[in-house]
Amino acid sequence: MSEEKKRLLTRQQFLKGAGASLAGVTLLGGLTMLGGCEEEVATPTNNNNDVGAPSFPFNYVKLDPDKAEEIAYNSYKDGNG
Repeated sequence: MSEEKKRLLTRQQFLKGAGASLAGVTLLGGLTMLGGCEEEVATPTNNNNDVGAPSFPFNYVKLDPDKAEEIAYNSYKDGNG
């Protein structure tokens, strides 16, 4: 019977273990953020955006609701979302 009691995990032991695990994961995640980005990011050299990315901030474009509805319906019907 004493062996059985030794194997039981008390609430206090569980909470200590869970807290230590959470603290470890948090610290490890914070340390990886300190390293920064190792890869270089492609940046456009002129206003033509050589990399094909749109410029920020995006310009407002008024959408035609009927055309948007048609595109969404056809896209769903084709299995694209």
